[in-house]
Amino acid sequence: MKIKKAIITCAGFGTRFLPISKTIQKEMLPILNRPTIDYVVEDCIQAGITDIIIVMNKHNYQPLHYYRENQRLEQYLSKTKKADLYQQIANLHTKANFHFVKQADEDQYGTSIPVKLAQQYVANEEAFLYLTGDDFIFYPDKKQNLITQLIDIYQNTQANAVITCIEKPEEELYRYGVAKIEQQGQFDYLQGFVEKPAPGTAPSNLANVSKYVLTPEVFSLIDQQQPNPNNHEYYITDIILELTKLGKVAVKTTHGYFLNSGEPLTWLQANLTLASQNPQLKSELESFMQHEWPQLVRENSSTR
Repeated sequence: MKIKKAIITCAGFGTRFLPISKTIQKEMLPILNRPTIDYVVEDCIQAGITDIIIVMNKHNYQPLHYYRENQRLEQYLSKTKKADLYQQIANLHTKANFHFVKQADEDQYGTSIPVKLAQQYVANEEAFLYLTGDDFIFYPDKKQNLITQLIDIYQNTQANAVITCIEKPEEELYRYGVAKIEQQGQFDYLQGFVEKPAPGTAPSNLANVSKYVLTPEVFSLIDQQQPNPNNHEYYITDIILELTKLGKVAVKTTHGYFLNSGEPLTWLQANLTLASQNPQLKSELESFMQHEWPQLVRENSSTR
């Protein structure tokens, strides 16, 4: 069995990125010259995914426009003798089948809901991917692919689900759901989560980064799910915990770079990380950091 379909979320408000996220989805914010979600899509396509279901806010058509043909742009580039530029992006529309699902204001809210809304596209699959569109795992050697690794673990364990974790220093664990795991043979399996643990209480240093393989049994669990009593949201992690009672949930610990556009600092770090892989950008950035940056820092300090 080969997993062929992926659900990608692109419907949140991105409040940490206001005011720009008032008009631009955080998943569509550029990391270099591509939106963040496109790095997720690229990993999926490289792993053999044929159908990508993007769940987007009904008021936001940005991902739809990005992954569909743009005849006006093609005509403009042709007139200005730059037709080759359009050919470079034309493959965006042909490498996979794209489906777009609208999440309405009146729909329930939370990380379980995009799965529920996309059910018609994946209900008959043995398993499918569920990914957030505002972050991805980057491997500098470009020889690894997280999506391929998740699929391999699912096929080798036949677990009810697979989750992705990344090692984080203890002082950062309070920001994440932290996994409690148990090793069985060559694989790790989830025993539970501690959400945003207080210092010294985390069960491990493995933070959940919301990249999953799920099976259709999640749909009946989501239908019965009760909202979180504190904020009335529906969390996919609660569904994952229910799956641990029904069978095994495998854990993939990645050692790549977790890059995301969730807030200005992490978005800036993601841009710098990818810029460091481009020889020309790297050279110009190094020059800037050696010359202009120290002067800016000094000037800023002197005005305080």
